[in-house]
Amino acid sequence: MSATAQAPVTVYVTDTCPWCDRAKSYLKSNNVPFVEKNVAADYNAAMEMVKLSGQQGVPVIAADGEVILGFDQGRLARLVEKYSAPKRPPLGLMAAEAETFLKKRPELAGNYPDDVKGIYVGETRPNSVAAKAGLKSGDIIVAAANKRVQNLAALDKLVDTLKTGDSISIRYYRGKDDQVATLQF
Repeated sequence: MSATAQAPVTVYVTDTCPWCDRAKSYLKSNNVPFVEKNVAADYNAAMEMVKLSGQQGVPVIAADGEVILGFDQGRLARLVEKYSAPKRPPLGLMAAEAETFLKKRPELAGNYPDDVKGIYVGETRPNSVAAKAGLKSGDIIVAAANKRVQNLAALDKLVDTLKTGDSISIRYYRGKDDQVATLQF
């Protein structure tokens, strides 16, 4: 994640350390911002790490006077509790690929433009990003962030790139009416 210099956590690493990769992955997956310092490439970082930890082994994770040596998951879990950033709210859709869904329900297909491709919204969870954007059961999302969305995997991939505070526009059909909304995460 190599976050900005204001990040409260510093992770001292080398390129060849699998435990360093594991520690960074653990922090990333728990949404903890950190600064990464490669002690093999940066002499000053190496000296800083030795001064903090009294050792030369990596990983060393430092935060607000606390120093964690190695991949100590118990101590890292406490660090996560203290420093994790807000998690991005979920999109909140129960959905299916529109083309497949409508082929199985031909009585509904006539309600939409011919050969529509996208994501058929089956349900939105209350107070979710999708519900707040006004999406309803029966809508078909055809584009997100000005990119065509033809399947759930494409939508999931796009949403996974977003973080708290991000917003994207979506285009969808409500019946045959082409509509636009904003998803605010």
